[in-house]
Amino acid sequence: MSSQRKFQVTSGGEERVGRVVDVLGPAFEFDPIFRFELQNFSLAEQKRILPNLFHSFFFASAINDGMLLEADNFGSCAILMPPGKTNDNFWTVLRAGLIPRLFTIGPAACKRIVLDYPGANKAAMAKALTPAEQKAHWYVFIMATAVDRRREGLASTLLVYMKDKARSDGRPLWIEATTVVSRDLYAKHGFEVVTEVNLGKGQVGPDGLVKKDGEGVTVWPMVWRPEY
Repeated sequence: MSSQRKFQVTSGGEERVGRVVDVLGPAFEFDPIFRFELQNFSLAEQKRILPNLFHSFFFASAINDGMLLEADNFGSCAILMPPGKTNDNFWTVLRAGLIPRLFTIGPAACKRIVLDYPGANKAAMAKALTPAEQKAHWYVFIMATAVDRRREGLASTLLVYMKDKARSDGRPLWIEATTVVSRDLYAKHGFEVVTEVNLGKGQVGPDGLVKKDGEGVTVWPMVWRPEY
């Protein structure tokens, strides 16, 4: 295997988005957060729903200048939002077609996706970032490596690139880890855990599956700041 990593940045294109969805769908099939958010659906239904959600999420990011990043022929992919840009404002959600799509999954799942998770993340940002940083920081909206391409260093390639982008203008880089594996990977790259966020306590277990009196799932908001 070649040690040289190819890297490409693009802002969109349906074909490229489709390839990213092909990577992220299987990668997030067992992710605790998505299982928590879609807990009222069977696992087979969740697998069907995720690609449609990803398409809307990516369109919402693209119309707000989000950068679609991929390493080594889509071995690992990410969406990076530049400072001052967000993909969760009302007009973006409307243009991206997220409202009708979210309605199809019901009010409970919609609330978990639109309110619960983003609300917890913004609360963590309010504690860790200055007011100016909250308005303008780099944000890794989503990131994953193809199931059959893990442990090749591809995610690290993306993280190094994104840290360089943040270093170029001296702003922090924000990311959320939804598994212990991703948390530890980000920590190796200098990201610091801001807090632990618990979601779905009493509803789901740590794996995101429905569980009476469950412990809930854990998210680790993390931040990296450039050093000079």
